[in-house]
Amino acid sequence: MNSAKKLYQTRRQNDLKEKRYYNKFIFNGHFSVFLVILLGAFILGYGEWLRSIPKGINYTLIVSVVLAVTSLFPLKTLLQDADQLFLLPYEKQMRHYIQQSIYVSYIMRIPLQMIVLIVAYPLMNALHPNELVTYIVLAILAIILPYMGLVLRWQWFLCGLENVTINLVLFIFSLSAYYVWLDAHSYMAFGSIVSILVLIYLLKSYNKKRHFPWHFMIEQAKQHRSNYYKFVNMFTDVKGLEAPAARRKYLDVFLRKPKQFNQNAMYLYLFKRNFMRGKDAFHLTIRLFVIIALLMVWLHQPIVSAVIGALGMYIIILQMSQFYTQEAYGLWPQVWPVSDLLVIKGYEKFLYHTVVIVGLLLSLIYIVVNPQSFYFIALFFIVGILTVKSTIKKLKYQETLLRD
Repeated sequence: MNSAKKLYQTRRQNDLKEKRYYNKFIFNGHFSVFLVILLGAFILGYGEWLRSIPKGINYTLIVSVVLAVTSLFPLKTLLQDADQLFLLPYEKQMRHYIQQSIYVSYIMRIPLQMIVLIVAYPLMNALHPNELVTYIVLAILAIILPYMGLVLRWQWFLCGLENVTINLVLFIFSLSAYYVWLDAHSYMAFGSIVSILVLIYLLKSYNKKRHFPWHFMIEQAKQHRSNYYKFVNMFTDVKGLEAPAARRKYLDVFLRKPKQFNQNAMYLYLFKRNFMRGKDAFHLTIRLFVIIALLMVWLHQPIVSAVIGALGMYIIILQMSQFYTQEAYGLWPQVWPVSDLLVIKGYEKFLYHTVVIVGLLLSLIYIVVNPQSFYFIALFFIVGILTVKSTIKKLKYQETLLRD
């Protein structure tokens, strides 16, 4: 038992070390500032929205659905390919390894559940004041159900069933518990806990003589690592991770080949193609833009919306930095060698095109929401242009150092 726990703790320490390394690139200065301003804007908008909550919407159901989704905790075992060979003689001890996995998976994910409960409390208190005890019981349910869900998830996997089905089962149980309690204040909500306990007991009895599902659990662990690396790759390069690509035909209109495909036009085209057919950076940019747009529409404050739009422009341009390393140090410079200045020039044109497109979209949203303060849209383009100039200046300096 101690050996199994020690093995998991060692792997957990290595996993934390790797995440601390990548977090330096994710939560860098500009992104941290963006998150702080985003949090402040959310608190400001949320407070104003609570003063005049729209009627005719079932907020109890919405809160229950959100809590049910966040209650689906993943079981992160940190297993590796070699385990199915070298740990096979210790299969009987693996239940202690899994118990440690369940405990750590719960501890690492429960803060998100607490944040959702804290954010939802002002809304529920505004709709149903003086019902603190009801919300405390809801919080207890929201803390107990995820842990029981992890235990049931392991028994489900041991039984040879799929991840999708257990997610559906746990979502139904959690949603039933939260909604029945919030809507009817009925102790029948605890029936979900009883049902999960019964399922755990039945599956445990069925799984007594079943072997450890090595292949399935290792594939699950690989999928968790892959998802994390894809997320990190949005901010910095991850070694050994292949960048996926997908053709989006509706964007082909922006990928017309230049009439003269020479060294002057080559890299602008390649940067555009890389962005429009890549998955990670393209999706990250879309997500950032949607968040910024929603905040600008929600807040209805000209100055705050302008600051958020300008900061969004700054973040989006900076996130494009990965494209330079992907193209400048990739295969094309070896196949068709060109001057470093031409690569940087193509990258600069790509960034300016991004400034124009993002700036026009943000300006359209801003003018619709704040038509009287339309002149603030100039701030989006000013910030974008200054960010591009600063980025290119640093890039040229770095290339000078590399040449030396």
